[in-house]
Amino acid sequence: MKITSNPKRMSVFFMDALIVLGGYWCAFLLRFDFNIDPENWAIMVRTAPFVLGAYLLGFKLFSLYRGIYYFSSFSDLINITKAVAFSALCSGALILFVLQGQFPRSVLILHPLLAYMGVGGLRFAIRWGKTFLNLPRFYSGPYRQVLIVGAGDLGESLLRQMLKTPELRYRVVGFVDDDAAKWGLNIHGYPVLGALKLIPNLLKRYHIDEIVIAITSQRGDIARSVVDVLQGLRRRPDLKIAPSLEEMLSPAGPSLALRRVRPADLLNRSVAKLDSAKISRFLDGKTILVTGSGGTIGAELCRQVAQYSPAKILLMEINATGLFYAESDLKKKCSAEIVPILGSIRDQKLLEQVFSRHKPQVVLHAAAHKHVHQLEFNVGEGVGNNVLGTYYVAAAAQRHQAEAFVLVSTDKAVRPSSIMGATKRAAELVVHSLALKKGKTRFNSVRFGNVLGSSGSVLNIFQEQISRGGPLTVTHPEARRFFMTVEEAVQLILQAAAMARGGEIFVLKMGTPVRIMDMARNLVTLSGFELGKDMDIEITGLKQGEKIEEELLEDSSGYAGSEHPDIMILRSENLGLAEFASSMRQLEELCAGGASDKLVRRLRELIPTFTPHASHETPSSR
Repeated sequence: MKITSNPKRMSVFFMDALIVLGGYWCAFLLRFDFNIDPENWAIMVRTAPFVLGAYLLGFKLFSLYRGIYYFSSFSDLINITKAVAFSALCSGALILFVLQGQFPRSVLILHPLLAYMGVGGLRFAIRWGKTFLNLPRFYSGPYRQVLIVGAGDLGESLLRQMLKTPELRYRVVGFVDDDAAKWGLNIHGYPVLGALKLIPNLLKRYHIDEIVIAITSQRGDIARSVVDVLQGLRRRPDLKIAPSLEEMLSPAGPSLALRRVRPADLLNRSVAKLDSAKISRFLDGKTILVTGSGGTIGAELCRQVAQYSPAKILLMEINATGLFYAESDLKKKCSAEIVPILGSIRDQKLLEQVFSRHKPQVVLHAAAHKHVHQLEFNVGEGVGNNVLGTYYVAAAAQRHQAEAFVLVSTDKAVRPSSIMGATKRAAELVVHSLALKKGKTRFNSVRFGNVLGSSGSVLNIFQEQISRGGPLTVTHPEARRFFMTVEEAVQLILQAAAMARGGEIFVLKMGTPVRIMDMARNLVTLSGFELGKDMDIEITGLKQGEKIEEELLEDSSGYAGSEHPDIMILRSENLGLAEFASSMRQLEELCAGGASDKLVRRLRELIPTFTPHASHETPSSR
């Protein structure tokens, strides 16, 4: 970039030249106690052009004119240090070894120090003027009093952004942070007022309109703590959260993209880190079949697979509307060929046609009936879809030598108490039984808990109940569930699939289970209502097949670590179905005959840890 092409850079260039020359003159003044004799004055005048040329050359070489000055930072200070050191060495060598005359050598030490302070000071004066002298003279109207939670890097960055954009009308009163070492200190002149528990007092003292959470680690813990503090207060400020790096890198939004706290922010989870290169090698240029592509997990699988440059994505879905939206959404975001396939995973002729024609190399099997209570009264449909459907797709993948088959499973498969959980555990056994056979296809399962915000999930039910004015219904006051966002669940599914060697059941680490009652209370608060006054919570009792608390493992010691810190591999549960082929034939016959009680008994034989509801013990419960 030419300096002359930008008037502002030209002005900084000339200011640097004046600083270098002025510093040179001041160095002589200091050396001779402000009384320069004519001989040394002549030396200064004779050498000044060489010094100026050396410094301006050093400044150019070290890119001092490529920065945006009001963003000057520590890295710019390092560049200035290098440039001044280089220039001082060059000018000193030129004076001492080329010009070879008497020269006051202390000037060679004084001048770089003065030049360094002047050049660095100029750039930081520009930043200071831009940030702190940009007073909101032209903006009228009320300002929002803001309290920032988190006196760390993100909090400091957020403060600077607010100061730079006065048109947003934010007035920061200070910070709160549970780190006692920061209490009483200032950040850019704004105080750290104390711990989070002081928020109610600070709300009254400063009339705070908005609380912004600016913390990257343990966001869930901090967000829940703030929500707990706000519960019961008559006047509650807006609660917002500063975006994480991933959110900042998402499609363009406003310069200060604060958003309201969402239920996902309250989870006991840190953001998982992915080996994107490994996932890319697994998917790049391949044909990918996603079953259940119209569901929450299936649709997200398609979206994330599209980011890794597949050649073709096959969308298989029995729900025509879901398939339509999945295809429409994907075509906007993906250059790969998109093939919609309307049909059931139980249609073996259709599966044979799909595998023969398209030859998918990776099969991501997300199609399943997932509603626990619903399958308690539709046993044959649950077994037919979740067990036999998995078998048909997996067997087709093996016959046509697909590279990988991945079953999306659930924590409800652990010591199942429901038909849904038992069918998903049986599906895991089906997949592992096929993995025991010699072949090209790598079979594995990925097990995790509830997906926050998926269709029919407790979060969606709560939000709908709040929109109607309540009450919120909770099955049991101590009911707890593992939760994960759909984006993170799918990321870890792809990561596990890329790591698989064949036969594994991968378990995603889900953090601490969330108490559903706490989720309901927090959601009422986040919606701006007061529990007990504006909105109530009713206890309805556990439905048939539901547990108070789910598990991810039958035996806490029965797993091994993997190469990814958020993914475990089961040790003790990798057992195939005895007499696999005959077991599948029996299930087909029982499904065709509609004998629910016999199906339940057969599931109990296949899965010894399955404890069905008492109503399934009689033939009448079908």
